[in-house]
Amino acid sequence: MEMSDKIIEDLNEFLKTANLNSYEINAFTALFSSSDLLTAREISGKSNVPSGRIYEVLEDLNKKGMIEIIESRPKKFRPLPLNRAFYNLISFQTKENSRRITYLFDQAKVLEQSIYESNSFMKTEPTKIFWSTAFGFQSIVSLYKKHCNETQQELLLNYFFNKTTLKVLNYAHALYEPIKIALERGVKALFLWSFPYDERPLSEDQKVYNLKFMQNVVKKHEELFGISPRKYDIEMKFIHRRIPTYYDIFDKKRIIFKLLNPLKPYQVFSCMNVLDPKLAKELRKQFYNIWAFEANEINSGEI
Repeated sequence: MEMSDKIIEDLNEFLKTANLNSYEINAFTALFSSSDLLTAREISGKSNVPSGRIYEVLEDLNKKGMIEIIESRPKKFRPLPLNRAFYNLISFQTKENSRRITYLFDQAKVLEQSIYESNSFMKTEPTKIFWSTAFGFQSIVSLYKKHCNETQQELLLNYFFNKTTLKVLNYAHALYEPIKIALERGVKALFLWSFPYDERPLSEDQKVYNLKFMQNVVKKHEELFGISPRKYDIEMKFIHRRIPTYYDIFDKKRIIFKLLNPLKPYQVFSCMNVLDPKLAKELRKQFYNIWAFEANEINSGEI
């Protein structure tokens, strides 16, 4: 078998794996094998793609970034450089897959809700997977325990300060235990703390106070829970302002939103648990923007 035949065979296999249909593969191969610009009729003849389908096939290949259309009479076509065509095809398929996955997650949430609300005989998990809420301390602890146990790579955690934080931490072992277990498995965690101030500038004295307060919180984490950057793959930072919505992100795909108790602002009143990779991606980007450009280091003198 000649090398050119082997390349064509490998190319066909690659394009098939990339979910191109047989007409698209044959048309692209015909173009790739020719050193000349070809008309749609010529491509149809070389590829055995029916003349009634050839323009649709060529438009699809152009949409996927694999060929160029030369505006002439009649129109002519040529393939992009092969490595560029591969890159464009992979980029196109990535976007399409992302759309499909987002759609599937959205539909799964709706169907899950319908099944739980019905008296259906269909078997489901005891708790919802795609969307659920938790009220009260024990339910919230159970929610965090479940999803910390499932986390394999990354935890992004938003926490809030108030005057009772150091005291409340003494009673937070149940919440921190599943986080610690995840850290022991090698999960990376970023803790982003926020003070309850608005956007107005703070005095230098207040900034110094905030830094010292945060340093005490870090010490408490090590004393009470054994959680420290010296032991695990974690980082802690803080910002001086209030975060409008508190949320934690698990493995880039699950978000737990936290609603504070208006009567007891040191408590989380309820949590909304959402499995949504697209939303998690956007919130993760927001988290890292704050982390990189606004959050303060704890052990440095920068405040």
